[in-house]
Amino acid sequence: MTPALFLLQALRLLGPCPAPTRCPYCPAHTRPHWIGWGYYERYAGDREQPSRKVAVPRYRCKIVGRTFSLLPHPLLPYCSIRTGLVLEWLHALLVEGQPLSRLAGRTGVARGTLRGLQARFRRTRPHLRLPKRPGALSCAGLLNGLGHLGPEAIVALFQGWKEREPKHSVVGLHSRAPLSTIPS
Repeated sequence: MTPALFLLQALRLLGPCPAPTRCPYCPAHTRPHWIGWGYYERYAGDREQPSRKVAVPRYRCKIVGRTFSLLPHPLLPYCSIRTGLVLEWLHALLVEGQPLSRLAGRTGVARGTLRGLQARFRRTRPHLRLPKRPGALSCAGLLNGLGHLGPEAIVALFQGWKEREPKHSVVGLHSRAPLSTIPS
């Protein structure tokens, strides 16, 4: 089984939206002070149900007065495609060396979409760290490294990435703070 397929299966095992363990607007060591603030719906389609929607809970910080949410692990910010599929496609492009046009034909995804995902992943990769690895890995090294982690380790890793910066994802840094302030 390729690392991408393993990762796809691991992300399918994940439950619904995780509960936040910290507020993204306040220092990391403050006690929980946020309250539930409704939800919003967003697309979370996969191959079987491309127009499926899920409810994402929203929280409100009582100190700052701003709202935030924590996406389910299989979803990425500003991307309607599930994380497992994105990583499967990135693995095919960057590890297996599959040509962009062949992958686009096989998956039914536009070449521009795949090219954009690949470019955003390359831009973000230096900010992503695997457990027990001090520095950033190459694109292929990061994707292979993810494939060799167990499902629990993948869940913890994605949770950590999301909690450091809610808009910090595998395919793009959409930060509220300058990049230099995001811990790696």
